[in-house]
Amino acid sequence: MLLLTACTGSSQTTQQTVDRPEDLVFPELNPIQVPEVHEFEYNGITFYLVEDNEVPLINLNTIIRAGSWMQPMDQVGLASITGEVMRSGGTASLSADELNEFLESRAASMETSFGLASGSARMNVLKEDFEELLPVFIELLTAPAFPEERLELTKTQRRSGISRRNDSPAGIAGREFQNLIYGRQTVFSNTLEYDHLNNINIDDLKAFHSNAVNANNLMVGIVGDFNVEEIRPVLEAAFGEIEQGERNEFDFPEIDYTFESTINFIPRSDMNQSIIRMGHIGGLRDNPDYTALQVMNQVLSGGFSGRLMQEVRTRLGLAYSVSGNFGSSVLYEGQFFAGLSTAGETTAQAIEATISEIRRLQDELVPQSELDDTRERFLNSLVFRNASRSSALNEQINNAYLGLPFDAFERYVEEVREVTPEDIQRVAREYLRPDAMHILVVGNPDLVGNQLDQFGDVREIDITIPRPGSMETREVVSGDTEAGREWLDKMAAQILSSGPVDEIVYEGRMQSAQLPGGMIVDVVMTYDFANGNLTQMLNTPMGSQAIKLENGRAFLEAGGQRQDLPGNFADNLRNLLDRHYASIAMKASDLSPEYLGMQSKNGLEYAVILLSDLEVKLWLNPETSLPDMITFDEFNPETGGDVEVVSMYENWNEKDGVKSSWLQTQEVDGSEMSRFEFSTHSAN
Repeated sequence: MLLLTACTGSSQTTQQTVDRPEDLVFPELNPIQVPEVHEFEYNGITFYLVEDNEVPLINLNTIIRAGSWMQPMDQVGLASITGEVMRSGGTASLSADELNEFLESRAASMETSFGLASGSARMNVLKEDFEELLPVFIELLTAPAFPEERLELTKTQRRSGISRRNDSPAGIAGREFQNLIYGRQTVFSNTLEYDHLNNINIDDLKAFHSNAVNANNLMVGIVGDFNVEEIRPVLEAAFGEIEQGERNEFDFPEIDYTFESTINFIPRSDMNQSIIRMGHIGGLRDNPDYTALQVMNQVLSGGFSGRLMQEVRTRLGLAYSVSGNFGSSVLYEGQFFAGLSTAGETTAQAIEATISEIRRLQDELVPQSELDDTRERFLNSLVFRNASRSSALNEQINNAYLGLPFDAFERYVEEVREVTPEDIQRVAREYLRPDAMHILVVGNPDLVGNQLDQFGDVREIDITIPRPGSMETREVVSGDTEAGREWLDKMAAQILSSGPVDEIVYEGRMQSAQLPGGMIVDVVMTYDFANGNLTQMLNTPMGSQAIKLENGRAFLEAGGQRQDLPGNFADNLRNLLDRHYASIAMKASDLSPEYLGMQSKNGLEYAVILLSDLEVKLWLNPETSLPDMITFDEFNPETGGDVEVVSMYENWNEKDGVKSSWLQTQEVDGSEMSRFEFSTHSAN
């Protein structure tokens, strides 16, 4: 009987199987349930409480009416750094380490942060620990320690991030497109630079915190395993001691935007793909057409079923990935964009296909069946915005913070159900400007070629990371140009007796402070001046490794694997190639040397030549005209300042028409970093 029952069940399951996924029939979704929110005000603070007894946890989130809109433009990063050091630096009574240990022992967490339009202080604890940890949270919120060393650590980490910000092509595209929409260094598109970090000190953090954290700038949401009547007096006692202070008012500048068509290109020779962003300014949340615009955006770029995915990626095969958004913020205008990545050779085709899909929204009514499918998927996805009581509460608090109705989400859902094909065509015609968009491409110039010319005059965007201090503040050094030319020509003649070469290869041994224990390894150095490439082959106890600079890109090869190296590493290798004495000798006629006179260094006299083009000084031996030293300042992203690099050359030998140093030592701020002892060299 059991066997018969099992077989019968199996047969019924088989009969219910459908042939195609689209034939599946799903029951109607349950209506979105909004949890009951208990609201009260005390000491100028509004509290929102939601009971959730499923697990013995309490989650508290304090919204702070402050953000980066308040920071001075020469102190970009002040708000986010304040939020980070508030937490990482501990409190007035608990050091950072003590606070971390205290929280870890109770499986609790506390975090603080500041964004553009708001700040947040969050605590997640076990129910049984809530009353014990709440005073600690209040102290973290109101009396952070702000130790100097934590600020310096944070600034060091930010400097490292700045140095690597051009490593990601997608990150470059997002950042630079935002600059096209809002302008450079505005409240909406400020880019953190080294100078900004140098302008921020502990007093600035304390002042920002003081302006941000007071009772009139706070809203508190709490969800978890508690009874409202029992927890209310606990909250009043904890938050009641916070000074009321002055309420911060949103002060966002008006965006000065003009619709225009521009074609912008950022060359990256290390890419096979092109990253594309195209669009213009978006809108505001209070626009009566907000809901229709969001449904229109779903038709255009709503995931796998959006037209960009179906047409540009699937049918035409022109994109690896697509995305899009019609941004509408409450406090400022968002941005409309369509984004995609495509093969470098098909960049123009992908742009044309995307513009065609935008125009199709304006020219043709969306079929009712397509709208119904899109709307159903959209509504289904909205369910997950209230997947938990905590997310639902946060949605409602966010509405209250921004001045939206408490039930804004529920109204939005109902409005989505009412959008028609005519609504979509109308808002597409009114708000989309396919003929007045900024088009931005990050790609390989060799693969993109002149494809972008068909869209207009192409502007190349410089993404060079500025070093601290402007060129105007640097010391201006001048010397004797005629004598400088004479000395540089003497050096070139000594190094290249038979004229220019394409490549020099050195073989020998190397000792480096960057290798474990300062070990000595066999090395082959190849300077490919003709193609701008550099290769350093190392034979280490762990196996052979190759550090390479090829086509402007740096990477490490070892054990059959290839690993990309950060952009600043590529810059250092490129400088090593350009500042090699043979490279300088070959470019001598194109450089502008200035003789700074005879100067003493290490007890010896040298003829010192300044090459402003390369930002180096040549210390030439007056008897041989060869460089005993080449010195320059190199930027250290970890410290945000320059370090002095001294390359010293000894044991000169001539071979294949090239005179080369077989003993080379490099010092950084007086400490030896590397030492090369070559046994031979070859040139061609």
